Amino acid sequence: MDIPTAPGKITRKKLSAGTYIYYEYAREYDKQKKFNIPRRACIGKQDPSDGTRMLPNEKFHDFFPSETAVEHDCGRSSCLRVGSFLLVSRFAEKLGLLSWLQGRFGAKDGGLILDLASYLLIAEKNAAQHYPDYAYNHPLFTPDMRIYGDTKVGSLFKDGIDRDDVIAFTEWWNDSRDHRRRIYISYDSTNKISQAGDIELLEGGHAKDGPDGSPIVNIAMATDVCEAMPLFYEDYCGSIVDVSQFEQMVEKAQALGYRNIGFILDRGYFSRANLEDLDRRKYNFLIMAKGRKSLVSSLVLGVKGGFEDKSANTIWEYEVNGTTVEAKLYSDDRRTRCFHIYYSAQNHAAERSVFETCIKKMAGALDRLLGRKCDRLNLKAYARFFDLTFSDDRDRVLLACSKNNKAIDDYIGYCGYFCLISSEKMTAREALLLYKSRDYSEKLFSADKTFTGSWAERIQSVEALRSKIFIEFLALILRSRLHHAINGHIVATGRRPNYMNVVSVLGELEKIELIRIGDGVYHLDHAITARQRDILSVFALGVDDIKDRCRALSRTLAAIDNRNAEGGSPESDVRDDSAVETEEEV
Repeated sequence: MDIPTAPGKITRKKLSAGTYIYYEYAREYDKQKKFNIPRRACIGKQDPSDGTRMLPNEKFHDFFPSETAVEHDCGRSSCLRVGSFLLVSRFAEKLGLLSWLQGRFGAKDGGLILDLASYLLIAEKNAAQHYPDYAYNHPLFTPDMRIYGDTKVGSLFKDGIDRDDVIAFTEWWNDSRDHRRRIYISYDSTNKISQAGDIELLEGGHAKDGPDGSPIVNIAMATDVCEAMPLFYEDYCGSIVDVSQFEQMVEKAQALGYRNIGFILDRGYFSRANLEDLDRRKYNFLIMAKGRKSLVSSLVLGVKGGFEDKSANTIWEYEVNGTTVEAKLYSDDRRTRCFHIYYSAQNHAAERSVFETCIKKMAGALDRLLGRKCDRLNLKAYARFFDLTFSDDRDRVLLACSKNNKAIDDYIGYCGYFCLISSEKMTAREALLLYKSRDYSEKLFSADKTFTGSWAERIQSVEALRSKIFIEFLALILRSRLHHAINGHIVATGRRPNYMNVVSVLGELEKIELIRIGDGVYHLDHAITARQRDILSVFALGVDDIKDRCRALSRTLAAIDNRNAEGGSPESDVRDDSAVETEEEV
């Protein structure tokens, strides 16, 4: 469309990706500098072939609501990748996701939301400007498989999904779970750094992938480890620590109807207040003990040498030995707890190697400090393993240093040991297998950041942030079903081919294609390979099933093409390849 005419308010900014158009929407007077400061917003990207035209973004319509962009016929590819879509659609229908989304948001937006979740899962990207490229060569859930541009996607993020929608989905999703069954919920959290806009959830905190104090948003998720199913999630301010938020999570689980449950927690949630709150609510727990706490250290000393080399104590699944002792968590604890103590020879060697390397580096650093002033240095960590001698004057010159062999030997003596604490009686093997099942929630967070491309959210408003997190949660639900089926197949057959993982499975199924040649109808391009047959069998699908689904999809596409031909042009939105500037730069 033409660059709008607004004398004195339109400016251009050249960046490596092209020239962006800015609109000056306000001026603020600076009393100290005594001049006006312009406030500008990016409204699109200049057409590189025509300096008078531009590709608008979602901000453009905020300032020029009466302007309409020209629609272009982006069509559909003659080669559609259908394998992954058929698998995702099968799970979406089985779980009831598609029908719920269409019932809540309508056929258009509900289908688009599921398409975006599929895009995150299959393409491993979350940038809105790349979605039309995915939609061009994949079947879609939208009515008539309509391809929407990133302008429509941006509008959906900003205005299409609100907090009530997320709450309604959470209630529906958890209402379908069997609340009578005893389940263990794994609860874990992560955070994401962002420099985007003025978003109330972004606050300085302890960033896991960046420097402390960076603006972050915290994301926490509860997972049913028995079925490997995400149950619900929370987004909260970056300055709130995990331990403080845990109480609200317990209340949310209770409000969703969960009663007969236990919690599997990592060491980040180890606090007396949290454990007492679980006792008060009569919830069981299994938690990793923090570091080298004095209580755990004394228990390790009490059993050390009595179980490490005995085959009766070996947990073959994880190549560790374990034993269980009963003790109280604190002096006035009203109940005894089960402390499950484990020893791993492999961990012992690895931890000792890392520790000894650290000691060597510390010794080298201290040698360089000999004879120098240390009054402004914090050498507390060094003093734990080295005997340091300083001058008595104010400069605190380091005069001598020597290794504290006893402290070093004591530290090495605990290498390879770790401890789990359970509120109910169970064996060391049962506790470890149960705790290891929470690895799935860790893998879900890894999948969120790595396999759905969500290490950065690329947004400029809290509404868009929450909408994207909701869609990511839908993608993780679908991914969890794929992972659960694959893992169950591996356990049942006892074989693990290198292509039996979610990424490889989706990549292999993407090779199943429909092509449109000659008669204008889509046909299966080639026969199903032996590897694809093996993958499809994991999901109880056969070659005939896929052929039937491909024929049904071909008939649907032919009907859509006929309707479009009668109407004059296919229904497709403007394709805004520039998207929003912030999606490139966040």
